[in-house]
Amino acid sequence: MDDFKYLLNKESNKKCLILGGAPSIEEVEFEKFDGILISMGDIPERIREIRQIDYWVAANSIFPRPDKHYDLLNKFKGTKFVFSNSALNSTISLDYLKINQYLKIPWFEYDQRHFNGLDCNNQTDYQVNPGLALKEPLNCCKYKKNITIQEYLRDLYNLDSHYSSGSTVAIHSLALAIILGCKEIYLSGIDLPEYEKDYTHYRSNSIFRLLYIFFKEILKGDRTIPLKNILSVIFKTNTKSSFYFDLPTIIKDFEYLTNLCESNGIKLFNLSSKSSLNKIHNLKLLNPSDFNKL
Repeated sequence: MDDFKYLLNKESNKKCLILGGAPSIEEVEFEKFDGILISMGDIPERIREIRQIDYWVAANSIFPRPDKHYDLLNKFKGTKFVFSNSALNSTISLDYLKINQYLKIPWFEYDQRHFNGLDCNNQTDYQVNPGLALKEPLNCCKYKKNITIQEYLRDLYNLDSHYSSGSTVAIHSLALAIILGCKEIYLSGIDLPEYEKDYTHYRSNSIFRLLYIFFKEILKGDRTIPLKNILSVIFKTNTKSSFYFDLPTIIKDFEYLTNLCESNGIKLFNLSSKSSLNKIHNLKLLNPSDFNKL
């Protein structure tokens, strides 16, 4: 499914909690939230015993791949899987025959990089075409859609511009919540830290627990927590996070969607006092304890 009409106002006027992977999600009683829950990365898997999510959003080429991790995804009955087909097809093509045969939960794919229907080598977005150095189309260009999620949102609200291709799946998760028609949106665990030690949510401060998770994921063979991340957490080093160099663009993208929400009567709140999103002057910061009383 790739027609945005499938998603448009599907959750009209509902409350929405978008759950990222930063440690600050520990401050939020998301298991008691009475609205829809959107999450990303492997957080849906980590919290499944506490609360099942409604929408699992992906924008990377590794995990979860619907043609590879369908057994895991199928455990999330009641969850809709929403993924960037341009990210997942960036180097290796998805096996759509497998997806259609084995993936049993509803799924939706969106394009987030082929603006104006152009191939990556003809894009001016630096995240798609760094230094305008691409000479040939990438593998994902074979699967480009007629419209990107950014352009759809722009046209939906009659705006003159759109946000970038995105350096974090969190921005697409917020765009999804807006398209779904949610009128009260809360952001938790989207800290976008400058340093790696503050990046991943491991649900434990134990060094032994971190190492256990690290080696367990190595044995899985298809995804691992980066060693530099583990070392940064253990030794509290100041290794720059994967967000560091893209933070100005990320902040600009979130500011774009914050202004969209403000202009259209959509209440948007950030629940993390440590988040880089607090640089956005009109993004309201809400204390997690007040959120938990809602």
